[in-house]
Amino acid sequence: MAKKQTKSQIAKPAIQNKAIIQMPKEAKGKLSMHIKLAICLGVISLIIYANTLRNGFTLDDASAVTENKFVAKGISAIHEILFTPYHRGYLATSNDLYRPLSLVIFAVEHQFFGVNPLVYHFFNIILFACCVILLFLFLDKLFERKKTVVAFIASLLFAVHPIHTEVVANIKSCDELLCFFFTFLCLNMFIKYVQTGKITLLIAGFFLFLLSLLSKETVITFLAVVPLIFFFYRNENKKRSAYIFVSTVFATIIFLAMRFSVLNYYYANDLTNISFIDNILAKPGLTYESRIATAILILGYYIKLLFIPYPLVCDYSYNTIPFVHFSDPRVLLSLAIYAFLIFFSIQRFRKNSKDSFAFGILFSLITITLFSNIPFLIGTPMGERLLFFPSIGFCLIIALLIEKWVVRSELNYQSLLKNTFLKVLLLPVIIIFTSLTITRNNDWKDDYTLYKTDLRKSLNNSRLNNYYGNEIVKNALTEKDTSNKRQIIMQGIPYIKNAISIYPDYRDAVTNMGRAYFSISYYDSAERYFFMAYLLTDSNGMVEIKNLANVYMEEKKYTQAIKLFKKAIEINPNDDDAYGQLAVSYFNISKYDTSEVYCIKALNLNPENMPAIDHLAGIYYIKNDYAKAISIFKKTIELNPGNIRPYTNISVCYLNLGKNDSAIYYLNKAISIDPTAKRSYELLSKAYKAAGNLELSNKYETIAQQK
Repeated sequence: MAKKQTKSQIAKPAIQNKAIIQMPKEAKGKLSMHIKLAICLGVISLIIYANTLRNGFTLDDASAVTENKFVAKGISAIHEILFTPYHRGYLATSNDLYRPLSLVIFAVEHQFFGVNPLVYHFFNIILFACCVILLFLFLDKLFERKKTVVAFIASLLFAVHPIHTEVVANIKSCDELLCFFFTFLCLNMFIKYVQTGKITLLIAGFFLFLLSLLSKETVITFLAVVPLIFFFYRNENKKRSAYIFVSTVFATIIFLAMRFSVLNYYYANDLTNISFIDNILAKPGLTYESRIATAILILGYYIKLLFIPYPLVCDYSYNTIPFVHFSDPRVLLSLAIYAFLIFFSIQRFRKNSKDSFAFGILFSLITITLFSNIPFLIGTPMGERLLFFPSIGFCLIIALLIEKWVVRSELNYQSLLKNTFLKVLLLPVIIIFTSLTITRNNDWKDDYTLYKTDLRKSLNNSRLNNYYGNEIVKNALTEKDTSNKRQIIMQGIPYIKNAISIYPDYRDAVTNMGRAYFSISYYDSAERYFFMAYLLTDSNGMVEIKNLANVYMEEKKYTQAIKLFKKAIEINPNDDDAYGQLAVSYFNISKYDTSEVYCIKALNLNPENMPAIDHLAGIYYIKNDYAKAISIFKKTIELNPGNIRPYTNISVCYLNLGKNDSAIYYLNKAISIDPTAKRSYELLSKAYKAAGNLELSNKYETIAQQK
């Protein structure tokens, strides 16, 4: 009969049979291997994104940085940023967001460095390197330092993966980086809290989670991820895990209350107001079956991009992604893959809540749910930046598969360095991904380069055609040579036409077409497109009305322009520009009294309205009230000292008043601004003649004749 074993005797063989990797002990005063690996990841991250430092502002950087009125105010605007919707500093919309933290960062950067893209890119790179390091530290702690090399490989793949280029190279996506940074800093704090029970770590984690929400609301999916981590994968202490979950829920409630309060105050909480050009799944009349099928197809595209990150484009709007039905084989394949992932992960999770494969898959599935467009529509059908969090699970699964199938034993430092098969498999992937990332960073150099590059990959994308054509037109406006300017603009017009042919109701493209024709004085064509844009507007059409009115101004159809500017004032009684243009219109049809009334109204709203100031001075001049005219012209000089016109106008007024010395003074100022202006010399000759100095009068008359 076999002898009965004690508990210690039973346990002993089990411990002996288990492969445990002991980490080498580090000498005192030296960095641990974990820190060295973290530093290595940070350096790699900095190197592969270093070439973005040469890039400028691109895509929606204008709305967040260069043209954001709150950011332009610097630190003084932080209070406004915290209590206004995300886009309010650029435009007012009924469907806005609440992400104040990235705008606060931009305001601080603007305060100290102005609009210098290098600084903003540098901050993004540093932030991304920190994100990679925090990811590694989190995974290392998650696996209780038993899978350090798995954590390293997963973090390395995350660092070099080209799918993240949009997040790092696009300055605006600082919101995504901040969200990731605070989230994983928070998770690291929570793991330490579970281990030590220090309440300060729990409080720190709570505030960090709130900061991540204030950076970007997408981290709300971690209300499911946090229980996955602390109730199942790391379930050492149920009570502390419960405190962690409650703190994240409490932080989320605070954020949602802040978000609701701010957006509601500005009537910017209409979640249903999503335009078709932003998200094709918002197409009117699209059947629910087709919407869901197309959304599932897009989820399949995400998996493809994780494995094969090419081609990458900055925009996936109409007509890049086709509308499909469940009969499409691609939809069925995507559905089958996700069904398998869900079934596989749940099955493994039920057997072992500490299963690393199940954790990686569930992490990706949970974090991508918010962007699936299945439970509800978001502002875009697809975006590479939306894979920033879900790609973590992908990278982790690849690292775990390497450990299971390539090394066939738990990875350690020695196996990583010595295993030839591992190096042959892993190094080419790292080199290819790094090469693609660096190349893609160059595409984000500026708007022109980005749109031109991506349009080649997505020829039927209406928005990219519009963006590229409009960028050509904008660049041409700085061209001084009229002939070259017209030639360049004519090169951009076909792309905008393509955008309209792909999507005839694309109002922005129609408006840009009108502006292109307006800039080369094709007023009939400009009028036609501006009127089309007005018919397409789903709001008050303020911009379209004023565009059309400006065309009438150029065509000298002042009566028609007056009607439109009055309509603009009905829509917005505080529009000083409309009042100013009304003043100009009435001035041009010699109704000076009416023009004066509108000049004064415009200046009451905006004392620096230049057309109103200029024409009010002109009215006083016509009425022979030279003293008033001079005072107004002097104000225009204060606002624009480099403009020669007010100097010559003031000199004419002084000549009519017989104050020749004052006239001479201002004419000399005018000549110092533009020595080639013939009229200045003619008036100076006249002034010296009136002052009795015939010698100088003849001198300047001769100069005038030579100009």
